[in-house]
Amino acid sequence: MLASKMCLSLLISLSVLTQTSEGPPDSKRTQSLVDKLRKESQNSLSVRWSEVTQTPELIEGNLTKPSRHSPEWITYEYFERIKLLYDLKNVKEDLRILSVVPDHNGTRLYLQRLLYGKPVCGEQLVVEIDSRGVLQRIEGALHAGLEMKRLRRPMYAAVTLEEAKRAALAYDSSLKGSAVLRMDSCYLPDRTGVPLVHKITFEKENRTVAVTVHSMTGQVIE
Repeated sequence: MLASKMCLSLLISLSVLTQTSEGPPDSKRTQSLVDKLRKESQNSLSVRWSEVTQTPELIEGNLTKPSRHSPEWITYEYFERIKLLYDLKNVKEDLRILSVVPDHNGTRLYLQRLLYGKPVCGEQLVVEIDSRGVLQRIEGALHAGLEMKRLRRPMYAAVTLEEAKRAALAYDSSLKGSAVLRMDSCYLPDRTGVPLVHKITFEKENRTVAVTVHSMTGQVIE
């Protein structure tokens, strides 16, 4: 169930990133790293870049050598090597493994981008490792420079989740009586200042309706 939800969330987030580029951003360090990774993969490396986030949205190839290490170890070890591409500072603090799903081809891992210990809205990655322990694919783009946009300071909520729920119901009275499926807090990466927001998700007439509330002002963000 969690895996299916993560797949849906990833597809939604990727649908926003419609502009893509075959070449990396204009950075000598980035290009040098990509060239090194391509050589290590015996020229099997393929990278598709998002022009929106300036980070990869798809990396494919024989990205690592066969390994008997755990899928978690393989994933974190590779991200430690490529963190420059995603502008990650501390891989184990910036990426949380949500689930590890074995299948007949190998293992699929779902990862959540974190900022100051909180999720970043809509920013998940899917990693695929084959039965030999070779990392084959990374899908999903991450916004770069979030710490700088936050002026290197976390945001602390002045509005509770319950207060955010009341604000959502006041904003849309048609949601009254609807079941609350979940209430989450996350940083909004594509909004000025990268604010911490509360997302209240309702079930209305057999469909989900999410309302985003600013965690400082209590205002609904459309």
